[in-house]
Amino acid sequence: MEFAKERKKALQIESYLLSKISLRGQTKLAKMLGLNEAAVSRLKAATGKQKYSTMKLMSLILAYAGMETPEFDLVGTMSRLEKKLERMEELLAKKKPGGNRASSQLALEL
Repeated sequence: MEFAKERKKALQIESYLLSKISLRGQTKLAKMLGLNEAAVSRLKAATGKQKYSTMKLMSLILAYAGMETPEFDLVGTMSRLEKKLERMEELLAKKKPGGNRASSQLALEL
């Protein structure tokens, strides 16, 4: 049972890492690591007789070491989204024209 939990956590970590790589760009990561872009691509897939890719092995090691993935914390994510939404509403309220004649006439007369 413990092994299954570690594998699930490793899959979440791997998914998190791969999504961050895709967001920031594989080319930028390759330049930062001093590798060719193809070498970074090979990290993501098992090659030859390898059972696991390098990325999957790193994820398993990080899960074994007890790393938590912050993006999978749904409550924390929702609270951050609520704060961003409140901030957007504040910004929209500042941009609304206040008190001009056209915006105050909302009643429809027949």
